Amino acid sequence: MKETDPRFMKLKGKVGLFFIIAVAGIIATVVSIGIERGIFTAKYRINFTVDKGTGFFEGMPVKLSGFKIGKIDSMSLDENAKVKVTLLISKKYSKWIRQDSKAMLTKEGFIGEGVVDISVGSTNKPVIWDGGVIQNEKARGLDEIAEEMRPVIGEIKDIITYINDPKGDIKQTIANLKTLSSGLNATKENADKLLKNADSNISGVSSDASKALKNIDKTVSSMNDKINPVIDKLNRTMDNAEKTTANLRDAVEKAAPKVPPLLNKGEDALSDTNEVVKSLKQIWPIRLFIEKPKDSLIHGDSYE
Repeated sequence: MKETDPRFMKLKGKVGLFFIIAVAGIIATVVSIGIERGIFTAKYRINFTVDKGTGFFEGMPVKLSGFKIGKIDSMSLDENAKVKVTLLISKKYSKWIRQDSKAMLTKEGFIGEGVVDISVGSTNKPVIWDGGVIQNEKARGLDEIAEEMRPVIGEIKDIITYINDPKGDIKQTIANLKTLSSGLNATKENADKLLKNADSNISGVSSDASKALKNIDKTVSSMNDKINPVIDKLNRTMDNAEKTTANLRDAVEKAAPKVPPLLNKGEDALSDTNEVVKSLKQIWPIRLFIEKPKDSLIHGDSYE
């Protein structure tokens, strides 16, 4: 191929442009990662000392109020064989890290990642600047927590032993409750039987009462059937009596003017009859058969 080939005349320029673009992309990526990781952010170092470096490692996150502000930069032993931990922290968070702030090793969650947690300092305390020392607060480990829980665990064990004792109060109480429960079940069965019997008795009494009421209704209806005609007759009799009384009253009122003359005529007839009788007594054959009345003496009472 000839260098004067028009297809390759601009190849070098294209390759150079591609290389420049690739390098620019790599630089931009590195810068972006550096910015994200705070590589280009101004930092300063503070440190603290612990008896043991267990749980710490270089690169461990450093957090303030749960927000990452730096990392452990290095760890080393000092003259007293203690571990010096150096923290690398962004300067923009220095205003919250003051003389009364404390650094403590904690875990995010119960089994989460270990972090160095820094507490927020008081605003009236001075800021810890580059190379300063921050107080370390030792977090309670599992061993310490287990040691504190040992007496509690012993007490729980004693309680469990006491509960499981066959001759203990708990077991005896449970046995008594079982006995009482069985007795209550028997009592319930008896009560159910009594209720059933009571229901049957009540049903029988109710049926008998219903029959008696029906008989009473029949008797009352029959009595009504018998009494009603009698009452009707009495009503008719009373009506007839009232009519008869009215007729008698009219008859008396009509006969009243005629009674005195009749009485006078009766007296005249009686007087005439007496005279006839006296005359008959004087006739001879008749007077022989008539006894003369005997004199009857009335004896007086003596008070001598």
